[in-house]
Amino acid sequence: MSSLLKIENLSLSINKKLILKNISFTVEEGRLCAFIGSNGAGKTTTIKSIVGLYPYTTGKITINGLDAKDFRSHYALGYVPEKENFPKIKVKRFLDSMNEFYHLDKHKTTETVQKLYKLFKIEGFENANLNKLSSGQKKKILIIQALINNPNLLIMDEPTENMDPDARLVFYDVVNTLKTLKKTILISTHNLDEIQKYVDDVVIVADGEVKFKGDAKSKNLYQMFEKYTGGNKNNQPQEKIIDKSTVLDIFK
Repeated sequence: MSSLLKIENLSLSINKKLILKNISFTVEEGRLCAFIGSNGAGKTTTIKSIVGLYPYTTGKITINGLDAKDFRSHYALGYVPEKENFPKIKVKRFLDSMNEFYHLDKHKTTETVQKLYKLFKIEGFENANLNKLSSGQKKKILIIQALINNPNLLIMDEPTENMDPDARLVFYDVVNTLKTLKKTILISTHNLDEIQKYVDDVVIVADGEVKFKGDAKSKNLYQMFEKYTGGNKNNQPQEKIIDKSTVLDIFK
């Protein structure tokens, strides 16, 4: 089994502060890897380094056998950022620009986009201004643009954030189907219960370092998260994880 994504000793400093510390892991072909950790652990910074948005200090990133600094490697990549930052542009023009970027067949891409609109229940928004859409609708458009070039490697940062429950189910059905086509997927998420039944592998980061990497099937992601990050001591979502008196003391 080949590695579609390989990260070796990735380190990055911002304003002289070491943010990433020798991050190393691989994601194998046809597998879904959950990339998890507490807020500020270095997940988004790692992802931005992979897709070329941060010039990493040391280390090497390989995408589909090519150095990530080789622009050709990005033609095999689909990326969903954590937060959208759209220009003032209509949905159709935005997706057309992605088509142009990847030098795709316009007719074939139009058919693909129409099918994805229907799949994610966002038909009729082609001429809408992206900035006027709801946060959940924007996320759907970001997912569509990540799939438009039929990538071998998908990297997604909180892809279901702000999406409605039905759209989340559709998203993971799509992802699970893509795995059968040998697509390779890295997803950063805090919704561990959501990704649990689909995940093959997990990479857990804390304080800019990889604390665990390996198989996640038949394992409890909440328990692993707590073990390697010092997170939720109860290991599962609970109705009560704090003493009520603590809250009452604040707001009395």
